[in-house]
Amino acid sequence: MLTIPRPRRLAAAAVAAVGALCVSVLPAAAAQEAPPSRPVHAGVTAPAPRQAQAAAGATTPFSVYEAEAGTPGAGAVVRSLTAAPTTEYSSAALEASGHSYVHLDGTGQSVQWTNTTGQPISFLNVRAGIPDSASGGGVTATLNLYVNGVFRQSLNLNSRQSWVYEGNGNYNTSDNQNPADGDPRVFWDESHTFVTGAPIPAGATFSLRKDAGNSASFYDVDSVDVENPPAPQTQPANSLSITSCGAVPDDTPTNGAADSQAVDSRAAIQNCIDQAEQQGRALWIPQGTFYVKGTTGLHAQGITIAGAGLWYSTVYRDVPVPNSTPLAALFDLTSCTVRDFHIDANAVSRSTVGGDGGAMDTTGTGWLADGIWTQHTMSGFWASGTGGTVRNSRLTSVWADGINVNNVSLGADTGNGLTVTNNFVRGTGDDAIAINSVNYNTNSDGSRTYYNPMTDVTVSHNTSIAPWGGKGVGIYGGSGHRVEDNYISDTARYIGLGAGRFGVNGSDLLSATVTGNTVVRSGGNAYSQGQPALHIGNGGDGQNTGTVDKVTVTGNTVSDSLYDGIGFSTSTDTLLQDNTVSDPGRNGIAVSPPFYPAPTGSATITGNTVTGLPSGASAFVDNSTGFVATLSDNHWPPPAPEGPYNGTPAAVPGTVQAENYDTGGQGVAYNVTSVNGNANSYRADGVDLDSTADTGGGYNLGWTGAGQWFRYTVDVAAAGTYTLGLRVAAPSAVAGALHLSDASGTNLTGAVDLPATGDWQTWATVTTHVTLPAGRQVLTLDQDSGGWNINRLDFTAGSDPTGTNLAAGRPTGESSHTDVYPSPNVTDGNQGTYWESADNSFPQWVQVDLGSARSASRVVLQLPAGWGARTQNLTLGGSTDGTTFTTLKASAPCTFDPGTKNTVTLTFPAATQRYFRVTVTANNGWPAGQVSEFQVWNT
Repeated sequence: MLTIPRPRRLAAAAVAAVGALCVSVLPAAAAQEAPPSRPVHAGVTAPAPRQAQAAAGATTPFSVYEAEAGTPGAGAVVRSLTAAPTTEYSSAALEASGHSYVHLDGTGQSVQWTNTTGQPISFLNVRAGIPDSASGGGVTATLNLYVNGVFRQSLNLNSRQSWVYEGNGNYNTSDNQNPADGDPRVFWDESHTFVTGAPIPAGATFSLRKDAGNSASFYDVDSVDVENPPAPQTQPANSLSITSCGAVPDDTPTNGAADSQAVDSRAAIQNCIDQAEQQGRALWIPQGTFYVKGTTGLHAQGITIAGAGLWYSTVYRDVPVPNSTPLAALFDLTSCTVRDFHIDANAVSRSTVGGDGGAMDTTGTGWLADGIWTQHTMSGFWASGTGGTVRNSRLTSVWADGINVNNVSLGADTGNGLTVTNNFVRGTGDDAIAINSVNYNTNSDGSRTYYNPMTDVTVSHNTSIAPWGGKGVGIYGGSGHRVEDNYISDTARYIGLGAGRFGVNGSDLLSATVTGNTVVRSGGNAYSQGQPALHIGNGGDGQNTGTVDKVTVTGNTVSDSLYDGIGFSTSTDTLLQDNTVSDPGRNGIAVSPPFYPAPTGSATITGNTVTGLPSGASAFVDNSTGFVATLSDNHWPPPAPEGPYNGTPAAVPGTVQAENYDTGGQGVAYNVTSVNGNANSYRADGVDLDSTADTGGGYNLGWTGAGQWFRYTVDVAAAGTYTLGLRVAAPSAVAGALHLSDASGTNLTGAVDLPATGDWQTWATVTTHVTLPAGRQVLTLDQDSGGWNINRLDFTAGSDPTGTNLAAGRPTGESSHTDVYPSPNVTDGNQGTYWESADNSFPQWVQVDLGSARSASRVVLQLPAGWGARTQNLTLGGSTDGTTFTTLKASAPCTFDPGTKNTVTLTFPAATQRYFRVTVTANNGWPAGQVSEFQVWNT
């Protein structure tokens, strides 16, 4: 399910929570093994092995060793995500577990660990990345394993099933394999093997090292899973082996691609399935890799399909690529039990053309999937029906959803009483685990097929790590669900845990309990949204629609979120109780965070704890005027009082950057009706900031609207009247756009009109004046209407205190203009821009509309300061209706001299006019009329 920074160090304390990855409650095949130790991260002392199920997360027969917790050797370096992303794109660190990995790019470089599991290690699963080929499609290479410093074996790695590219208009694709498009994603893949020779004993060191014979230019090592699998299971009684029907195993390692010489066993396996159904027997998959070639899968009903163990028995799907035939899942199962085998595929992208189909589509009653390891398929489980369970399974490097329980799989209309428990999911291209209740689907003829809302789904004690294209756990509609005691970490770009509804055709979410979950280093910046780690409400997929009601969120831990810890969009009757948010990247709990509006809604927020807030952030922020949040007995720092950004008031005279509004939050330092900004890295509140294209770069304030305001604390050096230059951009002219007021609300500038600059990022300066007392004070930039951006406020001393430029920012008119030199340039406050009429067509004129008749006695005209001298014959006229003009200054030659900044002043007896027009009849510097600035002064 896809959802359509201030730099900071990611808190080391949160790393310890990853321990939930590795404590063990074992599948039946390994039930007699002792539980392995928790993994260790850099700077964290290894805890003693646990003997009981973890409070949060799956318990597994393997331990995960993070590369950054090992010891880099010979110049190898740890690369980590050190700040929240500032772009919407991915990186290797962002997609890594722990948001960190070890980079090997020189001969002899290595990363080493010590076997602290207390058991021998005979099986490794390495999560690593190597470079793509220059033209795409990947390469193969080896990386060497050493035990106690002695070479043991070469491990096969490849990049055939990674590296897709989002540049050149391909954002959020999982299909494009052209490196020339840039902006790569999908950096990691996983490869597993048995250890050659004796197992690695407890207490021994083992390392991965790049030697001269290892041909990739670099190796990025994310983690390694270690274990000591039990012996293969033997064929059970009353079962039918697929080899008895002609299936032939192939022992050639796949390493990201099929063996072209392998036998296609599809027909033989299907024949055996049919016989097993007819004879009431189980289907047995012995040791070996059995190929299913082509685009047709396997289908079974009412039987058990079992293997010798997920380390030993593999069904491998080989689809000719490029492929044009839409693919169903490899297994199409109704009321079946499947257990103890591995599924793999040659898919190279998430698409039909890339050969991608699901692993198992399941429906029926009482079905069970137990101890299945799935890789490189579209999805792991796409499952509906009643009373089914997915448990004790692994899903790694899956192109889309890991486990999606729903009410539509295989033509069903129900998804009730389903259970997802004790599964390990890592590196999915969509949601690791999803409860997906569909209301309707639209048919090809425009009609709709409706489905029963899902009820009573349990998702418990699962581990979801590093999904690169979705959530860790997503709850989308239905009622009565329980999501409890799951461990979720390192989402690359999306929400970690979300409770809401999916899309316009999803079911409403009418009740759910979310409790005891741990969410670590989650959230992300997909679509530049700065998504929260835990989210309640609609809009989780970019569709702000539907009902989300009665979600109980209790006893969860959210740590080290990249942006807000917990976010609310529109939802009602939520109970948020006794949760802990620590070290958020932005605010602790936010109602209506950026891109997740909450115009209405309600929540009881009680007993929650927020710690470790970054500077400028708030434990709780409510950006909505219609969402009713009832707060009680929460434990967090009080709201920060209003104060200057970064603690130091801006100096006047000087520049006030629009993005540096005061701290203090909604209703104190600013008032906004919605939160829309996409420059989420700069301010913790993530309000209305946008990266600016104006000179100097940085950010501007945007998404303006009537009634919004922002406050700025300034220190005024001396009392007096200052020229205020407003650096603004507006696609169209805006009358009465803004005004500046003081702490008592006094309007200091009057209504300021803005000219059309032509685009949101085309900038001009509008000039007005303010009179300020000396000393520290708070100024408010009031937005009286929307449709404009502002980059900065420039206060200049030494202005004329006796007059006001009535023409600043006012609308203009002209007889003609040439090229890109229209009349609005004469009131934009920028002496470098100018109006120029058509050539050789005197007389020509340019005029200013003051909006109403105003008294004036002086007009100041300018040309760009760097131009050479020239003389123009000018006549000044005035009008109250724009049609009939009175001569205010008779025609006369006027010289623009760079020695006087190319400025000409026309004085005349005070006249009350709305329109002021300058007519040009000659110009010795150019065969056209030219004016850069047209100022009309009231004295």
